[in-house]
Amino acid sequence: MSFAEVHRENYRRQANAYGIDADFVSEMVDGFYTKVRNDPELGPIFDQVIQDQWAVHLVKMKQFWRAIALKTGEYHGRPMPAHLKLKNVTKEHFTIWLRLFDENLDEVAPSPEAKAFFKDRARNIARSLMMGMFYDPDEDLGARP
Repeated sequence: MSFAEVHRENYRRQANAYGIDADFVSEMVDGFYTKVRNDPELGPIFDQVIQDQWAVHLVKMKQFWRAIALKTGEYHGRPMPAHLKLKNVTKEHFTIWLRLFDENLDEVAPSPEAKAFFKDRARNIARSLMMGMFYDPDEDLGARP
């Protein structure tokens, strides 16, 4: 086994010890997007983009989260270009997205470790997308010596 294969296997073993498996990822994604669709702010934004392709979107999001949590290597999308097309999304929408994500994890996470794992990853993803979508170098000028 290569170093990368050993690393992936150890990562999966740790995830499984937290109660993270493909079934949990599926439940988590379904629950989260139910909350998103029912949210008065996010629901219309997602519906406008996804339209009648929710089943396809959910499959893609399950692949995405399995790739993150279980190192499956099955997700090959490019999240940033997809999100850059969303002209009516604001920073505040990411706050709502994270709140709904946290609420869902509070309801379905199989362990405190699983909850912490996914909350950490979600925050990193939100931070990355926000930097890509809203970064203004002029706002950053004060941070430099």
